[in-house]
Amino acid sequence: MRTLFLSSNGLNEKTTVLFWKCIRKEPVNTKAILVPSAAVENDNAREGIIVCMERLMSMGIPMNNILIYNLSYLLSNGYKRTYSNYVSDIPVQLRLMSVSELNQYDIIVFCGGNAQTLLNEINRTGFSAPLKQAIENDLVYLGISAGSMIAAGNFVDGLSYLTNPLVPHADKGCPCGEVVNDNLIELADGQTVLIRGKRQEIIC
Repeated sequence: MRTLFLSSNGLNEKTTVLFWKCIRKEPVNTKAILVPSAAVENDNAREGIIVCMERLMSMGIPMNNILIYNLSYLLSNGYKRTYSNYVSDIPVQLRLMSVSELNQYDIIVFCGGNAQTLLNEINRTGFSAPLKQAIENDLVYLGISAGSMIAAGNFVDGLSYLTNPLVPHADKGCPCGEVVNDNLIELADGQTVLIRGKRQEIIC
């Protein structure tokens, strides 16, 4: 069953409890993929990568269990290799991961930063296809800010798990409860849209 946590600035105490119920593993045994590709345009954004890593580790996930997967290192979908043809064993950090490889992990985390940059990299590399299939196979998606926006209705070529456009870091978030229409969702820091199967709800 698909499970996505679309947050403004990460999980709070309540959503962390729900998160671990969905993972069904102890943190020390949990394997995570961290995608920092939204936060590579300037140093202020790159600081967010440090924060994302610290939050995962503070949740109890060992650093050795976290794969940093920067999509900007990957070749574009359809590109034919020339002078690197002799390399047959490409490290996973430098190539498109398969569905089976993604499903060796428990969670995938998309940092904040520039949502358009992140989405451009997902579409350039063709990452959306294996990602979506892995999510249907129980890979849990955690979006933070830009990582949440690309999964919502902000972009016509986004992941589209949520029809509603989503605005993180709002001064006043939408009321908590089930999402029942396609209206704009404003998320205050501390709020999260939880998608479990077909159910969508805002949790405070």
